[in-house]
Amino acid sequence: MGKQRREPPQDNIFANNPFVDDFFEWMGSREGQQCIEVRDVLWDLLEDVQLDAKQRQLIWPDAERLDLEQSIQRIQKLYPDLPRNEVEEFVLNWIDMGYDPENYSQAELDELDSLTERWVADHLRKAKASKKRKRTRHS
Repeated sequence: MGKQRREPPQDNIFANNPFVDDFFEWMGSREGQQCIEVRDVLWDLLEDVQLDAKQRQLIWPDAERLDLEQSIQRIQKLYPDLPRNEVEEFVLNWIDMGYDPENYSQAELDELDSLTERWVADHLRKAKASKKRKRTRHS
């Protein structure tokens, strides 16, 4: 008598889930592949970068201190094929959630979170205002 096969549970969140199906389809698309490439390249590049959240600067391994815009330009010089908007989005997400310094106390981590959240919010607010100013009644 052979083993009975167990049927996969029907309540699996991945089975017949349109969100998951769409996500996998997007990952296989050109846009999804490009986003994954950007993420992989930038994750490795930023591995040794540190933040000075009070001064709103990224401290690169060569000790060069650059603001966000200068850092994006630096990345664009190294990887000109990466879309600027995706580089900017990734760096903002990294500042806000990806930077994880070692040996910080909980109080230091809390302060870092507060500073980086304001940094990112201010940048997004300025970018949004800048886009509104560039528009004219003819655009």
